[in-house]
Amino acid sequence: MISTLIYSSTSCLVGDAFQFDREMEKIRHVAAQRNEEHGITGFLFYFDNRFVQILEGEFEAVTHIYSRIRHDERHKGARIIWFSEIEGRDFSKWSMECSMNFIERNHSELNVKLKFINRFISDTSQQPIMLRDLLVSVALEMQRRQDFPKPQLVPLAANRNTSR
Repeated sequence: MISTLIYSSTSCLVGDAFQFDREMEKIRHVAAQRNEEHGITGFLFYFDNRFVQILEGEFEAVTHIYSRIRHDERHKGARIIWFSEIEGRDFSKWSMECSMNFIERNHSELNVKLKFINRFISDTSQQPIMLRDLLVSVALEMQRRQDFPKPQLVPLAANRNTSR
């Protein structure tokens, strides 16, 4: 069985747009490496100063990655929205890096959906199953778009070795 965990947190990233972009690039790079190493797939949303992430993988890997995420000083108030076992991955073909790049490029178009999701996340009385279904539905819809980036075919470890 595959475990899935969804959490939200508030960003602590400060600085101008350039500094913010550099920090997000660092997050993308490190997350891509760690997720590949641990067999983690999922989707990462960033909007309204909030991270919302869907993680999928083996139980030990998901809990290990989330433990690291909780202690990352670039955000605060990490809160698990959903945790369960699932039959199979929803995001087996896509990397977190693709989702972050796509949301950045299409932020204005996605703004209405993201604001709607933010209302559900902010309201702690919402039932978790509804929020999980909403997040997965929006993420899968984004993935199906023609302009959603395709994952790299070469593993990141191989890319690092050739760039030396």
